[in-house]
Amino acid sequence: MDLDEGRASLHVENLCVYDAFTVPNSIMGINRPVNLVKGIIDKLDIEWSGVSRRLSANQPVNQMRGNFVENNKATIAVTATTPRTTVTTLSNGHGFRFVSDPASTSVSHFAEIGEESNGVYFEAQNSARDIRGARLA
Repeated sequence: MDLDEGRASLHVENLCVYDAFTVPNSIMGINRPVNLVKGIIDKLDIEWSGVSRRLSANQPVNQMRGNFVENNKATIAVTATTPRTTVTTLSNGHGFRFVSDPASTSVSHFAEIGEESNGVYFEAQNSARDIRGARLA
């Protein structure tokens, strides 16, 4: 990512994805479907480019600060599969393969990249800034 240039990219291959179906399942493991249903992101490419405008936020009361770029363009191409599985109440067992249109055909209505510090990282950034700005006597 290069905020000055307004560019960023994400490239992923062969990423296993577990789907818990519900928020309680993902947090607490209720009914444990997490280990039963999986997908694979075979390939994912996202590119962000161009600068529409720049934004900054500094909200100490909310422990959040960041610098952001609204981009003119973002493109995405993805291929994903789910393997054939045993038929269960959570899966029909068929599996599928999804292939998006080429990235060059992407249409973006909004895209944004940025750097943000929040929560415990907000405090850590403050400490690092204080140390860098300190003068030795």
